[in-house]
Amino acid sequence: MKESVIAVSVANLWTNPNPSRQVDAPIVANPSDPLRWVHALSHTDRLELHENNLLQSQLLFGTTVWEVDRKDDWVKVVIPSQSTPKNGQGYPGWIPARQLAAPLPKSDYMIEVRAKQATLLVEDTGEVVQLSFLTKLPFIEDSGTAFTVLTPYGRGKISKSEGSLWTKREEDGEALIAYAEQFIGLDYLWGGMSSWGYDCSGFAHNMHLAGGYVIPRDASAQALQGKAVSLDQAKPGDLLFFAYENGKGRVHHVGFYYGNGKMLHAPKTGKQIELLDLDGTVYETELCAIRRYWS
Repeated sequence: MKESVIAVSVANLWTNPNPSRQVDAPIVANPSDPLRWVHALSHTDRLELHENNLLQSQLLFGTTVWEVDRKDDWVKVVIPSQSTPKNGQGYPGWIPARQLAAPLPKSDYMIEVRAKQATLLVEDTGEVVQLSFLTKLPFIEDSGTAFTVLTPYGRGKISKSEGSLWTKREEDGEALIAYAEQFIGLDYLWGGMSSWGYDCSGFAHNMHLAGGYVIPRDASAQALQGKAVSLDQAKPGDLLFFAYENGKGRVHHVGFYYGNGKMLHAPKTGKQIELLDLDGTVYETELCAIRRYWS
């Protein structure tokens, strides 16, 4: 398989090649414009991402993928950093070939975006690329007020106020909650894995990643791993899972336990990331599992 990297701010991982909706033009272009795309989506457009099985996941600038097939100007890839029972090699889906670039050299030192969003200035062209929280790029040098990094477009700069040197870490549940709280009020996005929109499991996945933990991409797989915890032993940062048929059926949702009977989660299309009291809600009857990934 051929290795490539994502060469746009955020790339959608489509279920099939060449989705025909005109509204998706900003997100399948290079450069992509995730902000323009999410603002252009109507409620119906957003629902179709799920109901018509259009979107699988998203990938951030610089993410490594493996190419497994090609159809015209579209490439089928797997994402090794997003584990799933769907494919042992990583999450599968389709990306426009124009959004892929040659792999970047391996580096022991990476700069990671720790702000909700950051601005990358490409040195040679002066192009500005908007980056999402948790984007990682190889470190070249300290340039005073900025880090110089390597990108698919050559050298670029990220402000030190927006990024930091990535270090191996394993933070506690309170830290995961702190990362999650900054996105309260952000619109839910089916398949979302960036600071322009998250779905429930993408939100859980990325906030764990911020704390140093790699967990599966989807809620159904997340519910099968980690350490099982009882409700009376739950602590902030644990994951709450919910299933149809009063908790006996298929897992369909995940959120963070916040403490005091509250959940922090990305609910569904048309809603925003919110803090919710579980008492008296449908979630109270659908709770099926609690898992802890943090240590």
